[in-house]
Amino acid sequence: MTCCGHCEDAGDFFDEKTAREDLKKYRRRGPEKSTRLLVESILTCDIKDKKLLDIGGGIGAIQFELFENGLQHSINVDASRAYQTVAKQEAAGRGLTDQTEYHFGDFTEIATSLPNADIVTLDKVICCYPDLEKLLTSSLEKAGSVYGLIFPRENVFTRIGFKLVNLWFRIRGSEFRTYLHPYEKVDAVIRSYGFKQESLNYTILWRVLVYRK
Repeated sequence: MTCCGHCEDAGDFFDEKTAREDLKKYRRRGPEKSTRLLVESILTCDIKDKKLLDIGGGIGAIQFELFENGLQHSINVDASRAYQTVAKQEAAGRGLTDQTEYHFGDFTEIATSLPNADIVTLDKVICCYPDLEKLLTSSLEKAGSVYGLIFPRENVFTRIGFKLVNLWFRIRGSEFRTYLHPYEKVDAVIRSYGFKQESLNYTILWRVLVYRK
């Protein structure tokens, strides 16, 4: 499996139908619990006039929530063209076109062409990427003062669930896989860049962390 093939098949999995369903849910109920916890933790910091880099930004839920609280500019990076199309349309409908920019592709491959940002977020991204250290280091190098991420807890539910999901992908002939990266390794890499853990929250399936420098 190559990262290129993995990202190409990720685009097939995160298709337009799924993106529009996610947007409908967001419009009705707001961000899902784990994303809401991430946003609430970020909002304990001063985000007025700050810039966000949202990796795997999806429909743009994080950026839209932060714009309502003073965010100045957002950069959305995603490997799904469908999700980016939906996010752009929603941003336009909210009058945010001039404050948002979108970049398609594997973040680690285009990171050097992107600007730094005050806030960097990865909402359920590292569980979809095979090279943990490459993704973390590439994103940490872009982070100014706040680094937030959501990734799976390692428990019986996620271990069984991820095995079944990956079996389904193999049966379909897809290169896309999900990954249970260990918390200790994630935390160690982030701290090596001078960040300290500001908050840690949980849902049944997810860890929600925010770090500050």
